[in-house]
Amino acid sequence: MNITVAHVKRKLMRITENDYIAGAGARLPRRRRLFLALLLGLMAAFGPLCTDTYLPSLPVLAADLSISTATTQLTITACLLGMALGQLFVGPLSDSTGRRKPLFVALMFFTLASVCCAAARSGNSFIALRFAQGLGGAGGIVLARAMACDLFRGAELTNFMSLLMVVNGIAPITGPLLGGWLASMAGWPSIFYFLTGFGVLLIVLSALGLPETLPQGMRRDGGLRASWTAMGALLRQKPFMCYVGVQGFTMGGFFGYVAASPFVLQGMYGLSPKTYSILFGCNALSLMFFAFGTARNARRLGEARLLRIGNTLRAVACLGVLAVTVVTPASPVPLLIGLFFMIALQGMTLPTSFTLGISAQNVGAGTASGILGVSVFIFGALTSPLVGLAGGGTALPLGIVCAVTGVASALLGYVGDRELKKLRESSGAEAQP
Repeated sequence: MNITVAHVKRKLMRITENDYIAGAGARLPRRRRLFLALLLGLMAAFGPLCTDTYLPSLPVLAADLSISTATTQLTITACLLGMALGQLFVGPLSDSTGRRKPLFVALMFFTLASVCCAAARSGNSFIALRFAQGLGGAGGIVLARAMACDLFRGAELTNFMSLLMVVNGIAPITGPLLGGWLASMAGWPSIFYFLTGFGVLLIVLSALGLPETLPQGMRRDGGLRASWTAMGALLRQKPFMCYVGVQGFTMGGFFGYVAASPFVLQGMYGLSPKTYSILFGCNALSLMFFAFGTARNARRLGEARLLRIGNTLRAVACLGVLAVTVVTPASPVPLLIGLFFMIALQGMTLPTSFTLGISAQNVGAGTASGILGVSVFIFGALTSPLVGLAGGGTALPLGIVCAVTGVASALLGYVGDRELKKLRESSGAEAQP
């Protein structure tokens, strides 16, 4: 049988662009939804793939490019900065132009920057190219979420975002392993050739199986200027900003854990790098497990209730981490248990707070996704240095950061729930004749 590209495209795009109206994703066949979850999940994984895959090769890269350890760390910072700024630009722009055009530009930009990173021969050029790579990756991250918002609403969005988190959770586990293997086999440039191939794969899959999810009639008029105006209005919406805070504080605690855990668990408690890597992977698996459970229970319990449960339990776990770091027991087991549940419960709080944040705004999913996305990097940049203020001989700063971010996330979730109820009640009253 002669199978053409057009035939494959028709098979993947069983639903036309006109069918992609708000909430229409709930009517998609199961296989189609799984394909979208896989494709959009891979796009959302740009963050960990861009950072985690080349972490094992940092010492070799520094020696090859003749740069210092501090300059090597700047290559990570540049990529994260590009991802943060890119989301604030691409997200609002897509509310005016649609999703597909900026997506393909971003994917091509990422692919080109990746192949150039592999060919870089100086520290300054490599830092600049990493920033460009982050900008391109930001498009995939923010547009994956925006497309999900175009297709799903309410519990269905929570369900789908949880599935994205399951797919996305694979990257932090496999990234360092894959990067270490590639670097040992063919040198650090091979990691960026792999990322180039990853970008090409996403371009092909998107071209074949990802229609426009924001029809012309649902786009914002006025171009980028109107998008920036809408962003300013959104920043003044109290319910939405509460859920931005939930996302930010949750991930702020996570970044604090990532920054401090190697020094605490290996330096203070003497865990080997291999044991630490296994424990890190187990925590990532626990997050995926809880995200899958959230997807299964979103329709039955509702996202607001799931967020309350998740935030409360996570705050207790974070306070437990603080208590352990104050007492400093000889065994790391109590600390590991607290950190395990702190990370795992993000599988409940992140998808639900995202859904509630989207439901609390009316200016555009791209703009809202951009703000929600950049909050993660802002809070992460603030908390990561804090956990090292007291040096490597104590875990107390980690406990304080975990406790503050966990309690703040729970409180903001409570306030956001109350403000969202007020917003819905006032909207319902205005709609009555």
